[in-house]
Amino acid sequence: MSREGTINQYDRRSYVAAAGFLNESNLDAVSLQHEFGIFGGDWGEYVLDLCRNLEVPFITTFHTVIKEPDAKVLGLVSEISSLSSKVVVTLDSAKAILRDAYGIASKKTVVIPHGAIVPDVRRSHARQHLHLRNRTVLATLGLINPGKGIEYAIESLPYLVKEWPDIIYLVIGETHPEVRKREGEAYRNKLVAMVKQLKLERNVRFVNAYLPESDLSLHMQATDIYLAPYVGRDQVSSGTITFALTHGRPVVSTPTVFAEEALSNGRGLLCEFADEYSIAKCIRRILRDPKLRHRLEANAFKYGQELGWANVADEYADVFRSTKRLEGVVTETSRISET
Repeated sequence: MSREGTINQYDRRSYVAAAGFLNESNLDAVSLQHEFGIFGGDWGEYVLDLCRNLEVPFITTFHTVIKEPDAKVLGLVSEISSLSSKVVVTLDSAKAILRDAYGIASKKTVVIPHGAIVPDVRRSHARQHLHLRNRTVLATLGLINPGKGIEYAIESLPYLVKEWPDIIYLVIGETHPEVRKREGEAYRNKLVAMVKQLKLERNVRFVNAYLPESDLSLHMQATDIYLAPYVGRDQVSSGTITFALTHGRPVVSTPTVFAEEALSNGRGLLCEFADEYSIAKCIRRILRDPKLRHRLEANAFKYGQELGWANVADEYADVFRSTKRLEGVVTETSRISET
């Protein structure tokens, strides 16, 4: 473990050292944000070296919950959960999966929605600033990787450009660092080549950068429809879909566990996995029907107002209070809201 307290992803000793560092620190609790791709070892099993050695209570947030786990995943998630004071997921359906597939008691699991900054919506200003006036804007944002299914969104555009020749699809974000480490820019290069092959250079714009929150918000404010064509169903958290909803943007997504719940009650449309025609069909429905579009936007914005980080921080503070060592300690939730 480095002097700055950073874990070396592939060094098991680093996880043990991190536990020692945290145990010696003046902490009341540790928040472990768990995602399979960010820890070393088979299915990220090195994180257990941290969990097993932590003496400070810790609360684990699972960002992915696999519905049908193999023995390795089942054992890993079960042990992390048993060592955690509480487990947090972002959806009721994810809580049910933990109960039914992993045997984790419902009383140990807390549902807290994925938070986001609630913006002031200024579509005309955003479009002028980004040189998108008079364009129909689609967008996908976040760290670029094959799991996002961006190729299917690109392949949907030929079904749309004849009716909306001004349509433009923004692919916003740099390549995921782990993908870049393993494969370089192979996936992005594949997408760029696909755009050229389909003669869509005017209709696709790559913003190959890790943008600050304010710039991401500006791009989302300029967007008409947010696209989330994920290729895997097991995703139980999506910061980008949440971000789109807080901006009042209708979402077209594949039916991941997260999207099915987050887009219920008229907040978006679900398309088929790996199906460019299905994506185009959903986009066409929204663009052709102003009443549907307005209803989706209104429902998304109303739901998004409940997801501000201040509200989410208050819910996490309640979880911290519920641990034995922390009872009555966390009282200033506004401090948490600002971090």
